[in-house]
Amino acid sequence: MGLFAFVGPAAARACACSKASPGACASLQKDDVVFLGTVTKIEAAGAAAGATTAASNSNGADGAPPSSSGASAGAAPITRYHFKIDERFAGPDTEEIDVFSGGDDGDCGYRFMKGEQYIVFTQQEVEGRLFATTCSGTRPANEGRALLPQLRAMRGGNRVASVFGVLRRANPPFLAQPDDPDDPLPNIALKLRSRDDRFTTSTDANGVYSFYDVHAGEYRFTANLPTHMELTQKTLPGGLPPFKIPNDACYEYDVDALPTGHIRGSVLGPDGKPLTLASVELYRADQYKDTRPGLWGFQGSKGVFDFDHVGPGKYILVFNRMNRMDPNSPFPRTFYPGTPDATEAEPIELQDGQQVLKANIALQNGFPTRQIRVHVKWQQGMPPGQTTVIAKADRGDNPAAQKTADGLYQFTLLASARYTIYAWEDLLPQRAVRGGGRNRCAPPARIETQPVTLDGSDEATEEITLNFPALECANP
Repeated sequence: MGLFAFVGPAAARACACSKASPGACASLQKDDVVFLGTVTKIEAAGAAAGATTAASNSNGADGAPPSSSGASAGAAPITRYHFKIDERFAGPDTEEIDVFSGGDDGDCGYRFMKGEQYIVFTQQEVEGRLFATTCSGTRPANEGRALLPQLRAMRGGNRVASVFGVLRRANPPFLAQPDDPDDPLPNIALKLRSRDDRFTTSTDANGVYSFYDVHAGEYRFTANLPTHMELTQKTLPGGLPPFKIPNDACYEYDVDALPTGHIRGSVLGPDGKPLTLASVELYRADQYKDTRPGLWGFQGSKGVFDFDHVGPGKYILVFNRMNRMDPNSPFPRTFYPGTPDATEAEPIELQDGQQVLKANIALQNGFPTRQIRVHVKWQQGMPPGQTTVIAKADRGDNPAAQKTADGLYQFTLLASARYTIYAWEDLLPQRAVRGGGRNRCAPPARIETQPVTLDGSDEATEEITLNFPALECANP
């Protein structure tokens, strides 16, 4: 089931949904089952059609689905959701219907709540059962303000919008106030522009917009927003990138208006130089907890971290929030401007649209470390393939390998940890057979060195050598 190209919130839990490029509108097909409905009953279902396990219809205090022991081994439990159909867009003319979720879909299975109303897109699976996933466009009815008019237009054979969605005022993940939801922005003028075409529209009272009869091309999306706001999506740095659509598209594209404030800085070592690897998190000052993640930022080889789309307020910056023993950034948790104590952290106060560009965190008292050089050698010369060198720690994080020359690597080790260092090489498939005639030989897909174990505190050992064995036939 794939009527529309969707760009919306990421699927919940561990499910990863592919984001296909906008395509031509598939319209409603004869075998599609799409409806607006309310969940009236939830029960566990076995792996075979019709096999059910007795379950209470009360479903607990929150109406969540019960667990099932009837699913096949290795698959997520299958749950049956019974719906009252409130509005049908495609499918059988019936007032009630069963939809399943779970099984081989795993974490991509949709978890409906009893008594709640949803827009449901289904797909046919084994033995004719209808399944719903988080990747198909299924969502709570209150998140379908832009979609419902297009489904009704499809059902009636009327014109469908080429690009449509909702514009909301928002904050980046983890920075919104608990009582500050993403609000639709009404009466905002919008433009789509390509090299050849210009289209204009505006949002309605619910923040919904629609562009009709848009030709194929690459378009830029702009909006006349209030001061100190930028049109983007809250998971993106910077503004909206251009996008391409074909003729006859029906592309659902929700967008956000985010604040334009900036907090930028560097995590500095005791020598005053930026670390080449550093993890930083940003919190509203009244929301920091060391057990709760904040808005994450990364400092790499450029020596700078950067948080954009930050609204007005007071903020806390923290390096190494989980206080991990990381040899790649060997310093304990530190708050801006340079204190290990959260109560002594200095809040960064940001005005609307303000740019704070030197929010540097000064580190002190790093974990004791040392360097180790690792030589990698092959008895028959290096065969073609991909070499990986690993240092595995018995405590703290594993150090990252730095390649300094062919066959030569370097690690930073914590003095307080013990390490097992080894290497493997995945051989290229085109070299899988050597020799000819009766002497044909298939080497293994992977070869490994013997591991070397050492203490991070053993400063007398400055280098080690890892020797790959001679290649032998896997099936002589």
